[in-house]
Amino acid sequence: MSVHSEYDGTDEVVIGDGSGLRVSHIGSLVLHSPTRTFHLKDTLCLPSTQKNLISVQHFTTQNNVFVEFHPLYFLVKDQITGAILLKGVCENGVYPFPDSLVDSSSKILANVHERTTIDGWHKRLGHPSHKTVTSLVRSFSLPIKKDTQGSTLCTSCSINKAHQQPFHSTSLQSHAPLDLIYTDVWGPSHTIGLDGSRYYLILVDHFTKYMWFCPMVAKSSVSTIFPQFKHLVETKFQGKIKSVYSDNGGEFVALKNYFSIHGISHYTTAPHTPNKMGLPSDVTVI
Repeated sequence: MSVHSEYDGTDEVVIGDGSGLRVSHIGSLVLHSPTRTFHLKDTLCLPSTQKNLISVQHFTTQNNVFVEFHPLYFLVKDQITGAILLKGVCENGVYPFPDSLVDSSSKILANVHERTTIDGWHKRLGHPSHKTVTSLVRSFSLPIKKDTQGSTLCTSCSINKAHQQPFHSTSLQSHAPLDLIYTDVWGPSHTIGLDGSRYYLILVDHFTKYMWFCPMVAKSSVSTIFPQFKHLVETKFQGKIKSVYSDNGGEFVALKNYFSIHGISHYTTAPHTPNKMGLPSDVTVI
């Protein structure tokens, strides 16, 4: 008998004395005779029984045969042609099937599946989509364990679908306003502003997350706007800008001497890593 799944119902097999036998698994059984191979689907596994019992109705319906019981023997015949497919003897009032019908290999329990969640089947089946896993579980009646937490994000799928490794958190820190200013330029825009602006300078205070948005006609306007921005925020916050964090754009590199004169540390990202910019890049992408 090949066991396919655990049985999670409450039905029992009632025997002659009125007691019920617990069903542990559901499987299938194949019986080989010289003239025909008989298949028994939805076979119940009863751990407490010592003899295998076959339902005549179950056997005849699934194999398109009928059974004749005689005082000393029984016959299994084809329902259409009436040909004799199997003959067995009566022993002590019982009609047993010959042991030769069952292969020694089919007596071994195989393909026993431990119950698992939808996420578990997702991993077992090679990480297909949730829709595919649900369809396979439903089509093949795969054993499912109830998951109270629901579906979770698959780490392996997330990593394999990523185009690059995630960036580590920056080690730069701020303890007061103006300790660190993030800045970036976005553009050119497909739509020109009323003032002729096609670029936008964004500056973010790392400590307060306060943001300034400055339209520009050209990127070179950064060299004019930043000194004005510096005077504005230092007056407002009664402090000095200590550090600026930007990419390696020429508009920021041109301010190198200005930063040096005013004692401002200038940090830049590695080439082709705009994600390192953090918040300003996220904003400009929008």
